[in-house]
Amino acid sequence: MKKPALFLLLAAAPAALWAAPRETVTLDKGWQVRLAPGDAAAKEHPKAARWLPAKVPGYVQTDLIAAKVTPDPFIGLNEATIQWVGRSDWEYKGTLNASPNLLARGHVDLVFDGLDTFAEVFVNGTKLLAADNAHRRWRADAKPLLKAGANEIRIAFKSPLGVLKPMVARLENPLPGEYDSTAGDEPEGRQTSPYIRKPKYHYGWDWGPRIINVGPNGAVKVDAWDDVRIDTLRVQQEAVTPTEARLSADVTLVADRDATVQVDAIVTAPDGTKVRATRTVAVTAGENRVSVPLAIAKPQLWYPAGYGAQPLYTVATETRLDGEVVDTQQRSTGIRTVELVREKDAIGRGFLFRINGIPVFAKGANLIPFDSFGPRVTDAYMARIMGDAQAANMNMIRIWGGGMYLPDSFFDTADRLGLMIWSDFMFGGAITPYDPDYRESVKIEAEEQVDRVQAHPSIVLWSGNNEVLSGWEGWSDRTAFKKRVGADEQERVGTGMAILFDRVLRDAAERRDADVPYWPGSPSANYEGKPDQDGNGDRHYWDVWGGKKPATAYLDSCPRFMSEYGLQAMPDMATIAKFAKPADYAIDSPS
Repeated sequence: MKKPALFLLLAAAPAALWAAPRETVTLDKGWQVRLAPGDAAAKEHPKAARWLPAKVPGYVQTDLIAAKVTPDPFIGLNEATIQWVGRSDWEYKGTLNASPNLLARGHVDLVFDGLDTFAEVFVNGTKLLAADNAHRRWRADAKPLLKAGANEIRIAFKSPLGVLKPMVARLENPLPGEYDSTAGDEPEGRQTSPYIRKPKYHYGWDWGPRIINVGPNGAVKVDAWDDVRIDTLRVQQEAVTPTEARLSADVTLVADRDATVQVDAIVTAPDGTKVRATRTVAVTAGENRVSVPLAIAKPQLWYPAGYGAQPLYTVATETRLDGEVVDTQQRSTGIRTVELVREKDAIGRGFLFRINGIPVFAKGANLIPFDSFGPRVTDAYMARIMGDAQAANMNMIRIWGGGMYLPDSFFDTADRLGLMIWSDFMFGGAITPYDPDYRESVKIEAEEQVDRVQAHPSIVLWSGNNEVLSGWEGWSDRTAFKKRVGADEQERVGTGMAILFDRVLRDAAERRDADVPYWPGSPSANYEGKPDQDGNGDRHYWDVWGGKKPATAYLDSCPRFMSEYGLQAMPDMATIAKFAKPADYAIDSPS
């Protein structure tokens, strides 16, 4: 049988005596997946124990559906039939063909844009790295483990339930989570979801199924470089007037030795005109931060839909070593000012977005994930949904915190359409652990995610979480938890959340995206009082649906900013026809 291969195509020229340009290749072909050897599920699902074709990025579940090992969970009552997948351990494998030129590079990093969630990566049988956060990027230098020719890359995934259930079972008072399992695989009130950095909706929500996904949820890449590379490029907006916009291209360089480098920053305006600035700096081994100031005369400002145009600029950087370009990066951006205006008045404090000095009436919706299986969502599908939002006269979308961080293409579309983005960090409602290791992992996650997308003008707010603060304040299971654990533990949990949402995430947002305001959670009063009140901050109002009040109750509440409310309706018949047969069309049918 022909072995799968992930072909890395690099230049055929002999290795140079100076640093060659960085080369990055995505490894998206030839992957296979199987149940981990010895997994108990092999007895009932023997086909899954054999190597099957796999898509990367992707999830085990979608590969098994494609191979007809398990049925589509969205059809009929099939949600129950896919639960075994998330309870099992899995392996992926692929082959990296390493040329002599590749092995001559100073560094050959394997980069994983997402591993969901407990994973170990092996190169030719030797462990390269371990991952435990689905929202982070993972990188390690694989060169010492590579040989000329074929190299096996293997990723071993552990079941999130298998890893965490024994730990939670030992706890006298486990942290309150989101929804109890609908599959009977976790005891009531003993959820594992608070203890893992993974999309919370995977554990089930009121709008979607419980499918605990496992797999490489981001791209896998080989990143070959020599002496220095650009790790991040951020575009900071320092001051904007009608006559001039002062920006800076903030570059983080990773070097493996002391050297002198030249960093050029080039801004291309919507009309094609360019502005260039240069800095020459000495770098040392490790991380180095270089800021290149830029001035743009008579800037064209970006506006939300309905308030003006959406002109976009490109900021590109080139890093030179010994006169040769060794790395480049670029970002699309727009120039605008954002203010969150919170003036005091007779009933509390306001909550108003002001863009380029103009008060904006926010009209929009909350965005849950586009699919239970995020990697299969296409850019075109996202763009169509967002285009529908703009056509419905929306100008703002809130990325809900129980989902996943969205790709750059989502923000590119928002920039073009003039859709303001309120972006939650990915905390869905569960109370968070307060141990230092958890907090450090979240810090890295937040910094990586802000760095990745902060240049987009559509982002107008970073928010710490969804309903964690309001839930801690008043939900019945949280109240019962506080009574059980006593004052000291209650203080430790509450203080831990305050440190996480008011310091760690605030610092990541405000320091790395300084021209965008930060809000500690939704709903929140910014720690000035109780969250989820009409008079201060934003509100989530579910009394009509969850609280079963009449629809006229909406007239009784007028908050400063209504960031969540709604009713769940029956889907259109065309949608029902996709998951149910005509015999299932009775209103009381299980389907």
